[in-house]
Amino acid sequence: MLIRRAMLLSAGLGVLVFAPGAPGMLAQQEEVPANPASRFVAYPTFRPRFHNQSETFSLLANFYLVNAAAQSLKEVTFRQPFPVEMKPALAPESTQSQLSYPPEFWQKMEGSTYSMFLPRLVRRQPAVILAELFLERRMSSLTIPPTQIDYSLPEGPGKEETLPVTIDVGEYANHVGDLDRFLRKKAHIGLNVTVSGRDEWEFTPPDAVATGKNPQGIIGVETGDEGYSGHFRLHNGAPGDALDVLVVWKAIRKDERIQDPKVAMSTLSEYLKWTGPFRFDSEGTKISKGKFKRYDTWILEGRWVDSIPKHLGSGPAKGLAFYSPREDVEYYLLLTAQGRGAGPEKSDTPAPEKEQTLMQLLEKVLDTFRSEIVPVSYNR
Repeated sequence: MLIRRAMLLSAGLGVLVFAPGAPGMLAQQEEVPANPASRFVAYPTFRPRFHNQSETFSLLANFYLVNAAAQSLKEVTFRQPFPVEMKPALAPESTQSQLSYPPEFWQKMEGSTYSMFLPRLVRRQPAVILAELFLERRMSSLTIPPTQIDYSLPEGPGKEETLPVTIDVGEYANHVGDLDRFLRKKAHIGLNVTVSGRDEWEFTPPDAVATGKNPQGIIGVETGDEGYSGHFRLHNGAPGDALDVLVVWKAIRKDERIQDPKVAMSTLSEYLKWTGPFRFDSEGTKISKGKFKRYDTWILEGRWVDSIPKHLGSGPAKGLAFYSPREDVEYYLLLTAQGRGAGPEKSDTPAPEKEQTLMQLLEKVLDTFRSEIVPVSYNR
């Protein structure tokens, strides 16, 4: 499978990112190591996708499989069984369209088993299995069987498999209510994405290159410090019509809060990297002190720029950083949009009207933000 750079570096475009295992933030789920006897290293993730109209979750299963052997493989067939009760289907076209395939490629879903064929897989080249899994009430812990891999070598055919993956889907399958209610329950932070008028929003991991750790397991709300620190990231749409919201909060002392515009810019720049290989445009981005709701806030307005030429180009961005003495927490919110589309022709073509429309939708979502984190005096 020929994979665009967007596949490898931008988790915000609906696909998985990969980075070698440098120390980084701990994932909510434990890592699932590859079978020690296998040629393949596997990074399975499951991204909850919330459907506003039905108020239900599905999971976007993403198995990132790397040929870790010294040899190239030919005529590679992947088979991934799923539990029948999850009613697996091929991933949505908006996700599939972010990949490019060789002419010989094929994929199909037969019953509850996904199959994919690649004519060749060279050393360190990844292959990606994508499927959507549907959840029902009363589901809890489920085990995804190993990926089965058949291939050819000069000395003959080979066959291997990865390890099974167990995930607990209970809090997603049994959730009742809208996404805002889910966020308030898990993060004690409210954000009503229904005001955008868009149906499907999915949890997306921070970019693996920025965090130094490839995501694993179910991607959702990450918390620490008894809920006083954490983050989540929500995404809607594909390049050309994409919205991204990153929310981070951190327990700090009052004297540690951001008090300098350069520090505010630097901090938000680091969080921008969580959304992809991006930086802020130094000429078109400004930061100032203002008000957001009741908070004294550092407000960044400007553009993000892709570090990869002819990839995603650039797009509008808005960032906020503010401290709340009520709970001794500093919040960082980052809103980004991509209205140009991907690739050499589209990424360099300005789309100001589209970008303005996308940012107006993000502003509506931003206006619904509220923190329900318990004040320090109540809980510490």
